Amino acid sequence: MKTVILDDWDHATATIEKIETLKQFSDVEIYHDQPSKAELYDRVRDADAVIFMRERTKVTKELLDNMENIKLLAQTGTGLAHIDVAEVTQRNLPIATTPGGSTAAVTELTFAFLLALGRNLLNFSNQMREGAWPAGITNNISGKTLGLIGLGKIGLSVAKVAKAFGMNVVAWGPRLTQERADAAGVTYRELDQLLSESHFVSLHVRLVPETRNLLQRKHFELMRNDAFLINTSRGELVDEEALIWALENRQIKGAGLDVFHQEPLDPNNAILKLNNVILAPHIGWKTDTTFASFLNGSIDNIESFFQKGEPTNIANQEVLHNG
Repeated sequence: MKTVILDDWDHATATIEKIETLKQFSDVEIYHDQPSKAELYDRVRDADAVIFMRERTKVTKELLDNMENIKLLAQTGTGLAHIDVAEVTQRNLPIATTPGGSTAAVTELTFAFLLALGRNLLNFSNQMREGAWPAGITNNISGKTLGLIGLGKIGLSVAKVAKAFGMNVVAWGPRLTQERADAAGVTYRELDQLLSESHFVSLHVRLVPETRNLLQRKHFELMRNDAFLINTSRGELVDEEALIWALENRQIKGAGLDVFHQEPLDPNNAILKLNNVILAPHIGWKTDTTFASFLNGSIDNIESFFQKGEPTNIANQEVLHNG
C-alpha cells in the first residue's frame, strides 16, 4: 500500500519516530511544498491513504476524481471545513480524525493575545524600539469578564485558565444550554448580553453555516468601548468589514487575530494598517506537541484501518455501515 503526506511545510514529520512504524507496512511519500493542481493530482493518484496537514489542501470532487486508489482520508485534527464531506461520504470513503490535539496550544495562544492586549505590550515594545519611554495605564485581567462564544473542549480549557487568573467567565454558543454552562461552572448569557458586559470576547465555535459571519456590525455596536476581541477559531466567523470598522472607529479597543477570511492576508488588507490589533499567521494549533499528536494519531488511525481492520476516529460513521 501507499501513504502520501501532503503539505508538511514545516517539516514536522522529521521529528516523528512513528513514521518508521508506518513504513513497515506502507510506502510513504512526504511532500513539503505547495504543488500545482497537476502535481497534486499526480501525487495522490495511486495513494491508499492520504494524511492531510490541517486544512491546507481542499478536498474537492475534482481532487477525489483523481484519487483512483484511495481508501482512507487521514485528517490531522478534527476540522473538516476544507473537505467536501458529502461528496466523500457518497463515495463511501471514511475520514479518520485526530481529536483533542490542539486544545492546549489554542488555549495558550488565546491567553497570549489576552495578556498582550490588556497590557498593551506590542505598542509599548514598538515605541521603545523607536527611542520612546511610553506612558500609559494598562489593564488587569483579574476581576474582568471574559465572554466565551463556544464552550467545547477549547472553550472549557480557556474558561479553566481564566478562572485561575481570577476572571469572571460567561459563555454563549449556538447549542450551549444553561445546564451545560452550570456544569462547567460558567455563567450562561444570551449573545447580546455577553457582548455588552465582557471586557474580552473570545471565539471558540466551529465554522458551519449557522456561525458564518456570526459577529456583524450590530454586534460590535453592543460591545464595550474598552473591550477586546480574540479570534483563534476561524476568520469567517466575523464579518471582516464590520470588524475593521469597529477597530478604526474605536468602537472596541482592540483585537488579537490568528485567523482571517483570506490566508495569507492580502498586503492591502486594512487590518494591517491598524495599531490596535495583534496579528498571528494562523499558528494557534502549531506547536511541537500538537504536530506530534496529530501525526502520531493519523498514523495510528491508518494502522488500525489497514492492519487491524478496526476503523478508529471516523468522522463520517455512516460509511462504516454501507457494506
